[in-house]
This record gives sequence, C-alpha cells and structure tokens, in this order.
Amino acid sequence: MFRYPTSVGCLIPRKTALAKLSRPWFAGGSILFASVQAEGHILAEAEAALEEGSINYLNLPAVEIGHRHISRTGIDKIHERVVCLTDWLLEDPASIRHSNGSPLVTIYGPTNMTHRGGTIAINFQDPNGNLIGHRLIEAIASDKHRSLRTGCFCNPAAGEIAHGMTFDEFLSVLEQQGRKSAGAVRVSLGMVTNFADIFRFSEFVRSLLDRKSERI
Repeated sequence: MFRYPTSVGCLIPRKTALAKLSRPWFAGGSILFASVQAEGHILAEAEAALEEGSINYLNLPAVEIGHRHISRTGIDKIHERVVCLTDWLLEDPASIRHSNGSPLVTIYGPTNMTHRGGTIAINFQDPNGNLIGHRLIEAIASDKHRSLRTGCFCNPAAGEIAHGMTFDEFLSVLEQQGRKSAGAVRVSLGMVTNFADIFRFSEFVRSLLDRKSERI
C-alpha cells in the first residue's frame, strides 16, 4: 500500500509454522555462511532466513506515514472515492466507439464495480479490430505526459489467454515476427487520484478514435 516507489511487505507466521518452512536458495543477508568449495550454506535463524537481501529502510517510514494519512482521511472515504472514480472510468471508455461502430477498447474483468477493485486492464483496437500494441500506447501516452503501466504484469498466461494466442503465434512472437501482443494497458486508481486525472485519460482514449494501427 505504501512505497517509495517499490512496495514493502511483511509475513507474520507462528513460530511453529516458521520452523517448517524450507528454502532451497538464499539471497544476500539471509545466510550466516556460504562456501563454493563445500557447495553449501547455512541460513540465518528465524525470519532473517526468509529476507531477500537488506531491508529497504527508506520504505519503512512510508508505512507509518501512510497509516497516519489513512487514519486522518478515513478508509471508508478513500474506498468510496476510488469506487466512484473507477465506476466512471469503466463506463466512459467502454462507451467510446469508432465511427463504424466497433469498440475502441476492451476491458478485462467485470465492467461494473461488482467484484472489481481500482485497477483496470484494457487494450485498444483500431476501426478494423486490429490490436494497437501496448508498447505503442505507452509511447503515445508518454508524449502526452500521461503515465500508464503496460506489459503482462507478471502474469504472461493471462495475457496469452486474453489474446487467444496459439502456440505458433507464441513462437512467432519469440522470433519478433508476430503482430499479436500478450500484454495490456493498466490504469490504477488510488487515494490521490482525482477526477481530472481520469478525465485526461478519457481524452487520451478519444485521441485514438478512427486511427488505424499501421498509421499510428
């Protein structure tokens, strides 16, 4: 929830459960001893054995500061704000269509706020239904000073299924010959997002109306 910019997390296990965890690898800071010649290592004790390198001390103050901010503002107010903004954003781009009636965007997941959070994954299509690659969308958005997250979001399987990629197409992508993309565009809304932010994104979406992918 809080980060500068990488997030910080924690695991709170019972001591009896912690003793049952077995880690087949190690990272810096999680061992007491390591030897190449002996081909072995000794993990640190208790929770230190599970840490990936040194703790990010710069992130830790963000947790306390963030909790103070949420306490002042109220988690219910933040939730209601994100729900309202996300609901509007789901409705507006979904209603935008090219002049021939074909949809400009595909929204993955629920198209209303039932079982939906403040993160929306979408893709863009031109009037002929051709996918406009997420990398191209990111580049266009950057030129317009819009910050979008694009890619497979650490879930390549979901991307392949969403785009209906076949095995042969997957191989062609690896050979840099494929036209399909297994990625998407992600819009994330949070407690600092305001209506002006999502309205500007809506304007960006409309700027792609009736533009063919090969001409963008």
